[in-house]
Amino acid sequence: MKFRTEIPITEAENNLGYTDSVLLVGSCFSVHIHNKMFGLKFNSQSNPFGIVYNPLSLSSQLLRIVNNQAYTENDLHFKNERWFSFDHHSDFSYTDKKECLTTINESLELAHNQTKTAKFLFLTLGSSWVYHRNQNSEIVSNCHKISAKEFTKFLASTNDMVEQLSYSISEIKKVNPNVQIVFSVSPVRHLADGFFENQVSKGRLFDVIHQLQENDASIGYFPSYELLLDDLRDYRFYKSDLVHPSNDAIQYIWEKFTETYISSTAKTTITKVEKVIQAANHRPFNPKSEAHQKFITKTISSMKALEKEVFGRFDEEAEKLNG
Repeated sequence: MKFRTEIPITEAENNLGYTDSVLLVGSCFSVHIHNKMFGLKFNSQSNPFGIVYNPLSLSSQLLRIVNNQAYTENDLHFKNERWFSFDHHSDFSYTDKKECLTTINESLELAHNQTKTAKFLFLTLGSSWVYHRNQNSEIVSNCHKISAKEFTKFLASTNDMVEQLSYSISEIKKVNPNVQIVFSVSPVRHLADGFFENQVSKGRLFDVIHQLQENDASIGYFPSYELLLDDLRDYRFYKSDLVHPSNDAIQYIWEKFTETYISSTAKTTITKVEKVIQAANHRPFNPKSEAHQKFITKTISSMKALEKEVFGRFDEEAEKLNG
């Protein structure tokens, strides 16, 4: 007997190695996968505007990235003693105006360069609910805890989302024709919108991706939503808020992601990377012993050898060993 619904996932025809670059944009899922990849020394970047949930804001951000359209001081706002942009998450808010603008534009330029070389662009859609400012009908990615009276909330139409995402993707492919676009839907339920309203929102996102795939067969899909809600399907795999996935759930989805997109050569390298990271985190009984000093020398030697295979460096891990 089977006691769970296993989601069949076909291994991608193109896969990722350590010489490839990746950009992930969207909701929390993008951050989780990026953290795994970056921690394993892949050339990965995530959410250059911070976490973004709705496809209209995401589309706008992609266009800004492709065009490397820098922000100016006129694009910034000041509230609650902090400078911010309505296009960005609160992670990009600062008390100093120049620091805010510099950080925003540096992140934008990094993403622009990454987009030109990325082998994969992973886009995670979180919600069809969108907010625009009443003052000028500007769609915002984040309301920055400003009074709800200053915004109007609406459910984006499927046609608008498809149209804007299609255009953004076409612009990306002009600068990087070989990039592989992969969508996913965030498994996190936006219950503040309402239980029924969340289902309507998620349903539209699935419809959007389905229509995009009908128009472009090369667009991929990764079932992060289904893995949590249909496969794991248990509150054991959620954090205490019963909405966000637990670390175990994130690890399980990461393993499925690895099976789907990571090359066999890279998987072998991952094992070596994990081994030296585990060694760096080891706390010896006698740090000054001759045996431990030999262990440090051997581990650092392994790190230096691995740096020829991977994108990232092991400076932090080496510091832990010597500390």
